[in-house]
Amino acid sequence: MLVCGLADAYADRLFGVQSGTDDILAFRGGLAARSEALARVFALVRGELRLVTEAVEVPLSDYGQLKVEDFMVSLYNDHTVQRVRLVLADGTRVLAHPVVGEAIGFLRSA
Repeated sequence: MLVCGLADAYADRLFGVQSGTDDILAFRGGLAARSEALARVFALVRGELRLVTEAVEVPLSDYGQLKVEDFMVSLYNDHTVQRVRLVLADGTRVLAHPVVGEAIGFLRSA
């Protein structure tokens, strides 16, 4: 959540150094329109979405890709590992770390 808050604040800093518009909401809306991941981060910080830590099932075919720590956890937890997920408005869940990483990547290029 801290990283999401920092990404949100960085968008405000970008607004401060640009010369395209004097409306911060329009600027942020433009950023969100160009990046779905950043739009999700903005919504999370506004409190419209939430983060949850949940057990996620790992198929046996994916075991070779797990870190040793996750592998050991999954052995004792019925083939599940804990993951931070973003709960979207419609109730679906997506892994939070890739969304945040994509949003930060977008901000770096903006």
